[in-house]
Amino acid sequence: MSQIECAQPSRATRTKNNWGAVWSLALGSFASVTTEFLPVGVLPDVARTFGISDGHAGLMMTSPALFAAIAAPGVMLAAGRVDRRRVLIGLSVILLAACLIAAFASSFPMLLVSRAMVGASLGAFWSLGLAVAGRLVEPAQVHRAAGTIFGGAALAMIVGLPFGTFLASFFTWRGAFIGAGVLATVALIAQIVVLPSMPAHSPLRLGGFVAFARQRKAQVSLALTLLVFITHFGAYTYLMPLLIQAGVAGDSGTWVLLAYGFCALVANFAAARYVGRALHAAMLGNIVLLAAVLAVLPALDHSRLTVLTGVMVWGIAWGALPLCLNVWHRRVADGESEAAAALFTLATQVAIALGSVVGGVIVDHQSVGADFRYCAIIGFVAAGIVLRARAQRKPSKDHS
Repeated sequence: MSQIECAQPSRATRTKNNWGAVWSLALGSFASVTTEFLPVGVLPDVARTFGISDGHAGLMMTSPALFAAIAAPGVMLAAGRVDRRRVLIGLSVILLAACLIAAFASSFPMLLVSRAMVGASLGAFWSLGLAVAGRLVEPAQVHRAAGTIFGGAALAMIVGLPFGTFLASFFTWRGAFIGAGVLATVALIAQIVVLPSMPAHSPLRLGGFVAFARQRKAQVSLALTLLVFITHFGAYTYLMPLLIQAGVAGDSGTWVLLAYGFCALVANFAAARYVGRALHAAMLGNIVLLAAVLAVLPALDHSRLTVLTGVMVWGIAWGALPLCLNVWHRRVADGESEAAAALFTLATQVAIALGSVVGGVIVDHQSVGADFRYCAIIGFVAAGIVLRARAQRKPSKDHS
């Protein structure tokens, strides 16, 4: 799909009623990303069920991330001239099937197959959903529509973990996946009802990705996205083992995660008000705060109150970062918005995969605390990149 597809939408797809279609895509984005992050909250339970280590169970995060990284550009290239409505609905069907397979998996390899299906669905759905936003509303509302769809994913990053632990506390981890299937079903029905036909006017070509990736600013943006997501998810995947180590489990653990989600949600909405005016400062401040809390959190595991405080600060730090990174990345698009969206998704999913698998090795061979400290170091490296970009930006502004 090319820039022309967004710039010259057909009259059939641009009507005043298509905000319903936008919200159906936001719901699909929410269901997809919630399903992706759900295992974090039930990781120890799954490990006990199949008799594996926590690090081994962390592959539940690695598998979907890898397949999402492939699907983000791959499906958009393979879709060619297929109606975008059909592609999006097909991806939602795959997500629903994956949830059901996970809920009734009789072995860990079968569970990993379902997780791979989740990745294939969400990577393409997120990228394609953002790309078609411009075809569903009037030109003046395009940014708002894209923000709504991205908001579904951002909200899922925040509430996906407590959603899983809450359902698992009543129905076991299998019930959590059934709950995710219910979300996927609602999203699928909404899309079938309200999504209009969206014929492809011009398919996305490989050259679009190459043109975007050749830009120096794009390379910096992708590297920064990779490092920040590794920092977060390398530790986030193993948050439950840290809470259990601190004596916070069961209902108490769920409440801690809900507190984290609330703080992250508030930070996400607050960031929308200032990120456009102070992007570099917002990025730098939140990355440093994230790295700092990861560095000290393992040392606080002797007290439930200090752990709760640390996790809430973590939520504040992370809540704004996906939006900051997305805004930073979109400013580099330079006419290749679809390629930019797909590569942003690719970078985030590769980072989730790397963070979860490397974190699992560290957790199994060293400790949860060591994993958090290594992630903190990566976070400080990312902060250094922002500082350098900020320093290079000031002379150019002075020169202009």
